[in-house]
Amino acid sequence: MIVQQYENLKTTDSPRKELIAIKQELKDEVVVLEWQKMLQGNYDIFLKFLEHEDAKVRKNAALILGKLQAQEAALPLYEAYQKETQRFVKSDYLTALAQLDYKEFIPELEKRLADLEAYQPAENEEKHVREEMTALRKMVSVKKSRKHLVFQGYQEEYEVILTTGKVHQEVTSRQIRNGKILCMKSGVRVKTNDIRELLEIPTYREMLFLLSIRTLQPKPEQAAEALAQSNLLELLRRAHKTEEKCRFRLGIHSRMSLEKRGEFAKKLAFALEKATSYQLENSTSDYEIEIRLMEKSDGTFLPLIKFFTLPDKRFQYRKNTIASSIRPEQAALIAALAKPYMEQDAQIIDPFCGVGTMLLERNRVCPARVMYGVDIFGKAILGARENTEIAGQTAYYINRNFFEFTHEYLFDEIITNMPERGQKSKEEQDAFYGKFFEKATEILREKGRIIMYSNEKNFVKKQLRIQKNFTMLQEYNMDEKDRYYLFIVEKRNNE
Repeated sequence: MIVQQYENLKTTDSPRKELIAIKQELKDEVVVLEWQKMLQGNYDIFLKFLEHEDAKVRKNAALILGKLQAQEAALPLYEAYQKETQRFVKSDYLTALAQLDYKEFIPELEKRLADLEAYQPAENEEKHVREEMTALRKMVSVKKSRKHLVFQGYQEEYEVILTTGKVHQEVTSRQIRNGKILCMKSGVRVKTNDIRELLEIPTYREMLFLLSIRTLQPKPEQAAEALAQSNLLELLRRAHKTEEKCRFRLGIHSRMSLEKRGEFAKKLAFALEKATSYQLENSTSDYEIEIRLMEKSDGTFLPLIKFFTLPDKRFQYRKNTIASSIRPEQAALIAALAKPYMEQDAQIIDPFCGVGTMLLERNRVCPARVMYGVDIFGKAILGARENTEIAGQTAYYINRNFFEFTHEYLFDEIITNMPERGQKSKEEQDAFYGKFFEKATEILREKGRIIMYSNEKNFVKKQLRIQKNFTMLQEYNMDEKDRYYLFIVEKRNNE
């Protein structure tokens, strides 16, 4: 087939369709090797199209030369890039050139990038200028070994939001000893000069920094100007103790369609770079902060900053996870709520332990004497063992079906995140909960307790009606949508 394509290219006056087809086929490495073998280093068949009158022919010929890794084409590609008058093609030359050895052109590429940074494109040019600048940045960054920013401003005063969800914010707020605190709809707002204290609290999901502005208009240029005029750059300088450039990504939380959100983000990122004189540099990877825009009910945005330069070591032990793993801050919240019902130096078991998160967070708030974890999934057990070792704790993990597990003495406590229904029918899940309580009767001592996180409230309540040797001590609604619950249950003599 490639021989026929080659012959067609030699004779056709309208090669666009043929070049597009070849470009698509070169996604397959086997096809790349076939073309390289046939051409044997002579790429004239494609090089001639770099001067074709059709801009899309030039574009596709350039991309093909890049995919073929045609080093002989480096200089012709660079010269064609310099001469190109159609902006929509220029970034494609760079994409092709980036797949070759282009080091000799880096000084000129850096100059071109500087020129574009000083250029004010017309509205119809902006997209293509942005694409060219993005490609240039990636290419010239190969030469530079830029150090990452490091968070150093631990004693500065900040206003932050600790995100928690819409219930039990008070659990997080009670752990804050310093600063001005306000519980909000989905978190805790804190004004503090003791960031290190907040980094020890396990029950929030994220720490997001507030700016001096609280409202951005949903227009890219206006929003960029407002951010540039805010305390954003000053916040970055205080946090990192430097005036070096900072790489950012945008996180847009909005009701916009995916397509509109993507276009808004691109325009805003480009406008923000220019408005800050490139002190902020947009990057899809290797970023140091996220500028998160949360859409409000009136369509405007609340801007928040997430620092990836700020080490979060709260769950450093959690090297391994599986798809069904509970979020660690949720496990920490469960442990905090259940703490009044826990006994120190207890013998505890998690019958569906996964990678051990529930046990480790329970042990953080109330040290156990012995911890057992049981799970039918072998990969989870291996992950739990490693996580526990990293945490510097001790637990015994057993790869077994809980309902077949036996032990020579009774446990003081069961703590677990109950498996979700998945593909099981309601009847099967109902039976599963019945088996669980029967097994709990067998392995718990008198007055032993069950700390259970579950989204099957009705099945739990049904078993408590049926099995009279258990009584509910406490029940917590764990989310605003009334789906997940924490149950504290005690085994009692049924006489």
